[in-house]
Amino acid sequence: MRKIRSHYGTAEDFVAAIREDNALEVFTTDSYEPGEEILLELSFTGLPGKMMVRAIGQEWHAARPRLRVRAGGTVMCAGTEARKVQFLKKVATGEVRLTARRRHVRLPVLVEIRWRRRGERDFKMAALSEISEGGALLLTQDERPDVGDEVIIEITPPGSARPLEILAVVRNKNNEDGVGLEFMARDMGGVHRLREVIRRLVEQ
Repeated sequence: MRKIRSHYGTAEDFVAAIREDNALEVFTTDSYEPGEEILLELSFTGLPGKMMVRAIGQEWHAARPRLRVRAGGTVMCAGTEARKVQFLKKVATGEVRLTARRRHVRLPVLVEIRWRRRGERDFKMAALSEISEGGALLLTQDERPDVGDEVIIEITPPGSARPLEILAVVRNKNNEDGVGLEFMARDMGGVHRLREVIRRLVEQ
C-alpha cells in the first residue's frame, strides 16, 4: 500500500475539501489509480500532528499551472476511516480541541488479535487498528477492559508462525468502537519487535 501526503494550508481549506458523500479532495503530486487503496497522511495548519487514513482512490490529475490547478484529485473514505475524517472536521472547526501532539503517528491497519487481562488465562478474539510504537485502538464490543487495566495482546505478524505478546495498559474508552491502549515496551528489544510488526502490517 502506497502512502501519499495531502497538506491543507488552513483548517478552512480542509473542511472545504470534505464532500457529503465521504469523498475527500486531496492535493498531492503522487499519482494513484482509481480503485487503488492508499494510505493518506492528512495535515493542516493548527492540527497538532498528522492523521493516517486508509482511502480508495477515485481520480487524480496532474497540475495545470496555466489554469492554476494543483495536482491532486479525490479519494473515498468509508467506515471508521470516514469517522476519522469527520473527527478531524470537528477539530478544524473548533468543536473539538487537541492540545497534545502524539509522540508516534498511528497507522490505520486492521489486524485480528487475541487479548486477555493480565493475571487471567483465557484469551478473547478482537482486532487492533491505528497502531503505532506507542499504542493502538483495541476494537472489541463484547467485553471491554477498564481504564488502567493491564492487558496482554497476542499478535501474529504476517509471515511469522509464532505470535508476539505485548503488554499494554488501557488509557481511554473515548472511542465508540473500542479502547485506547498504550504499549509498555520494557526494553529496546521490545521497541524493535514492535517496529518490525508495524512494518509488516503496513506492507502486507
